[in-house]
Amino acid sequence: MKVTELIGNEYKSWNAGDMVSIASGTGSGKSYFVQNVLAEYAKQNGELILYLVPRVKLKEQIEAILEKEGITNIEVKLYQTVEAKCNNHGNNNGWLNAYKYIVCDESHYFTNDANFNDYTDMSLEHLLSTSHAITLFLSATGGTLLNYIKRFYKERKLIEYSLSQDYGFVDKLSAYQSDEQLYKAMDWLLKKNHKAMIFIQSDIKAYQTFKKYEQHATFVCGVNSDYVEFVYKAQVDTIINNEKFDTLFLIATSALDVGVNIIDLDVQHVIIDMLDTDTFLQCLGRKRLSNEVEEKVNVLFRNYTNRQLGGFISKENNRVEQGKLFYGATKLTSSKYSKLADIFFIDGLGTVKVNNMKYIKAAVNLKRYEKYVQKPNGHLGEIKSLLDYQGKVYIHDYLEDTNARLAILEENINNKFSSEEAKELVKQLSLKNSKTQKAIKSISIANREMITLGYPYEFVESKEYIVDSNGQKKQRRIYTLNRVRQNGL
Repeated sequence: MKVTELIGNEYKSWNAGDMVSIASGTGSGKSYFVQNVLAEYAKQNGELILYLVPRVKLKEQIEAILEKEGITNIEVKLYQTVEAKCNNHGNNNGWLNAYKYIVCDESHYFTNDANFNDYTDMSLEHLLSTSHAITLFLSATGGTLLNYIKRFYKERKLIEYSLSQDYGFVDKLSAYQSDEQLYKAMDWLLKKNHKAMIFIQSDIKAYQTFKKYEQHATFVCGVNSDYVEFVYKAQVDTIINNEKFDTLFLIATSALDVGVNIIDLDVQHVIIDMLDTDTFLQCLGRKRLSNEVEEKVNVLFRNYTNRQLGGFISKENNRVEQGKLFYGATKLTSSKYSKLADIFFIDGLGTVKVNNMKYIKAAVNLKRYEKYVQKPNGHLGEIKSLLDYQGKVYIHDYLEDTNARLAILEENINNKFSSEEAKELVKQLSLKNSKTQKAIKSISIANREMITLGYPYEFVESKEYIVDSNGQKKQRRIYTLNRVRQNGL
């Protein structure tokens, strides 16, 4: 089912002031409904539509479609343009009176872009300050924003439509936990001449990865990134216009998470290094499936360990706690501002304000991350659940480490070791405490960790007597590496 079928003729009964949420995945026809159904209805009534998007390339893409189709009653603007109006002209919303409908496409922009844009909440509040227009929110991952609207705009009527996304096209889902494994995967793809889309959270790491594979890759990052000078505009324009990339790898930050679609049967691999699950799904959605043939995609993603999550929890908790303490503050000195979390910003009048969207996003993230660390499979389990993936998810680092350890253990089965020799073997196994991630040196703790990991081996302690160089009989402790019986065998 597409969005047009889901809504039917109900759009004709929407009234001024209504808010309409359309939550559905990529390719479900959200834009088609606005551009072909709603626009025609508005045209019949002599009404205009304001269509808002977060990226210049997406704006240009939509404007080209509208011109080609001869649609003249939709005006496309950037959210950032609205924010500039607010900064320059205050909260005067009179200019919005020209529009019957305000369409907020990729509406997760308000929360997701708040990580690097102080003014996203300003544009949201400005758009919702007018009660005569019908405001539409379109997104595949707009749940956080929707919850915010339900809480703070209870007096407004909210109409919700949703279509679940089918991720059955994911053929194989696997994970990695280190940059080394990321590069091993890319080396394998390079050797096999397989095309892949690679999304990396950090722009510096995305750039470093690009430099490593520069002869085979296209690089895309945000316009505010320190590495934007290394983006070749002609290549990006080609991707936008042709919905394909000519190189083997497309390496991008989350700047590519909206506005760019890749329709290419040769792209059967997507690698995603994103902790935020909304961004993860947006990145995966850049790979559009062909309507002509059945496609399958292999997805490799970074699995964030509990130790890594601890750092993110600390960062988000700092934002949330400061938000609770200072929420609603209007006058703070600039010296005090230097000590505040980045949920705060200074407006043109020198007043410290809270970015509500960044604060809300931090609170949602904190809750998510704390949930992950409390579950056995953590972040990996969340990704598997989101994609409704029924198979086993293999962690490449874990598999390689496991195979290497099993080879060492099997090679030393039934061998006897002194205490020092046994500890040296434990060191070779590179075992880590599952809670603290510290290297294990103790033989007894190594035994417990091997049980936890499912390795059927253990060091068995015993004593034996030896004769020293003086002919004296001495007792010493020895350890024998034995195989543990399993299933009664």
